[in-house]
Amino acid sequence: MSVDVGRSIAGRPAPIGRWCWLFMLCSVALLMTACAATSNVVTDEEIVTNQKPMATYTSLLLRDFELKRELYDDGDERMGEREQRYERIPAQLTEQIQRYVKARRVYESVSRTTELTPKTLILQGKFIRMGRFRITIEALLLDGASGQEVAYFRQTLWDVLDTSEAVGRLGREVANFLDRIQYK
Repeated sequence: MSVDVGRSIAGRPAPIGRWCWLFMLCSVALLMTACAATSNVVTDEEIVTNQKPMATYTSLLLRDFELKRELYDDGDERMGEREQRYERIPAQLTEQIQRYVKARRVYESVSRTTELTPKTLILQGKFIRMGRFRITIEALLLDGASGQEVAYFRQTLWDVLDTSEAVGRLGREVANFLDRIQYK
């Protein structure tokens, strides 16, 4: 006579067997969600050098990031549709940053044209690398009164397949940086 471990004497499934299956299914589900949460955004460097608290700044002036033509130009004399899209990227990034920063309500004023005061931060930056699978940016925060650098941020976005979607993610990451440094 053989004994089936998963069955009790009455022919019904054993209660321990049910709990074991439930535990295994939950474990697999947790492992799958943990794998899906990986990120393709790498913050390479983040430095705050300001002597006064960052929360003292009440307005943010946004300037378009610099994007040099040689980062995306394929050498063709005539300007194609691709090059025209790349030329619009700095303005699109500034719009995304403005939207995300305004939504968090950290600053009283967030705009591209504001008067410089001692309570104004200036955000400017440049694209370091603009490739098919990777975009790297550098962002600087300058004091509105002195023009001195108060914070620096460099970030690389990997697995870039769609540039317009990547610009949105970069805007969100810059806004996250601005939010993180408020308490430094």
